[in-house]
Amino acid sequence: MKKKDLIEQLVSEIETGKVKTLGIYGHGASGKSTFAQELYQALDSTKVNLLETDPYITSKRHLVVPKQAPDQKVTACLPVAHELASLQRDILALQAGMDVLTIDEPWKTSEVLSGAKPILIVEGMSVGFLPKELFDKTICFYTDAETELERRLARDTTVRKRDASIILDTHKERRDQYNRYYKATESQADILVDQSGNKFQVKTTNNII
Repeated sequence: MKKKDLIEQLVSEIETGKVKTLGIYGHGASGKSTFAQELYQALDSTKVNLLETDPYITSKRHLVVPKQAPDQKVTACLPVAHELASLQRDILALQAGMDVLTIDEPWKTSEVLSGAKPILIVEGMSVGFLPKELFDKTICFYTDAETELERRLARDTTVRKRDASIILDTHKERRDQYNRYYKATESQADILVDQSGNKFQVKTTNNII
């Protein structure tokens, strides 16, 4: 299945009311944000909200130490790095028809998401740690270590203005913590997409495609 085929299937399921809340997640630089944006662009913007979860990743990660790796900094691959209660509150508010003011970030200002819109796409690493009953369907993305590093360098040095040396120095830690803490969330997704080598392969579908 190609990317455009998956997008077309999701658009059909959303427009027919089969899917009203969609969760898209995966480790950093796995391709989830790009896919979420492409799906959002394929839908009627007057009917759909896109809630990005990066702002719910706490800036206080330096206060926590991974038990199995005390010499490492905490990355977003650990549940403790996410403000999950606040994120779940905002998802439930949108589902109940209430407006939500998103959290601003250096690369994106806050905006009001309208509770009047019936469709909600929630995108970001945090989705992997949320109760799956919040969503009608979930999609998880992953990629190999080399592709992740290539994408992270391209994105974080331009969009997020981060130093390339820091990205290189922390890459192994991020990948180690992904394998230890985050990889297990992949088996919970309805659809699993492998973008290793910048390809697009639907690896696991739980018999729904």
